Amino acid sequence: MPKALQLLLGLATASAFTGPRRGVQRPSQLIRRSSAAEPESRTTTAGRELAEALQNVNLYLIGMMGSGKTSVGELVSRQLGSYTFLDTDATLEAATKRTVADIFEKDGEAAFRELEGSIMEQVAAYVRLVVATGGGVVTRQQNWASLRQGIVVWLDPDVETLTARLSSGDEAGKRPLLQQGDVGATLSATLEKRREFYEQCDVRVSIQGEENASDTAARVVADALAFIRANPPKAAPGPPE
Repeated sequence: MPKALQLLLGLATASAFTGPRRGVQRPSQLIRRSSAAEPESRTTTAGRELAEALQNVNLYLIGMMGSGKTSVGELVSRQLGSYTFLDTDATLEAATKRTVADIFEKDGEAAFRELEGSIMEQVAAYVRLVVATGGGVVTRQQNWASLRQGIVVWLDPDVETLTARLSSGDEAGKRPLLQQGDVGATLSATLEKRREFYEQCDVRVSIQGEENASDTAARVVADALAFIRANPPKAAPGPPE
């Protein structure tokens, strides 16, 4: 990757992060965007317990396109209170000033995956993040080096639910892999190809039908907390006092 693009990715990623970096004090201009500064009423008892149990370790959401990683991730970060939400696709688009669909169309999927991998590497340098990843991030082994530094939660709606969510023209138009053919068939085939990778998760949250995002977020918090209590993570270093 050209050095200029590496720098651009670094700057855009840093500006998107509101969580502290490992061992590095966060710039004051970013602190005001932290979810920790949002109203306490958005947190929950279970969320605060999970935040404490995580010990600064990041929480990664994986899953198919349309699984709700962004909407659920935002709600989870609010429940935790001291954690901040980050969407890797949005960060990549901010860094390149291009949409994911445009990169797929003009540069190809391989080029997109390289950029995505760069974002993932930079994400791993930060702590106290709830991260919504791209649907195909699990297919590259290099990305698991980053994912394994945190707790990985798989949001797993059934194919019928995914199809219903993504069948509209607007939604399908945003998804490069849905540009051709039957949406349901494409989703089913893609899920089967990725299933073995998704199954490497720490926590699986199955979703049947149109479950409310708030309910899914609550289940993510509860299931992740149960997993961590059974498998305590090694604490990540916090920012300097």
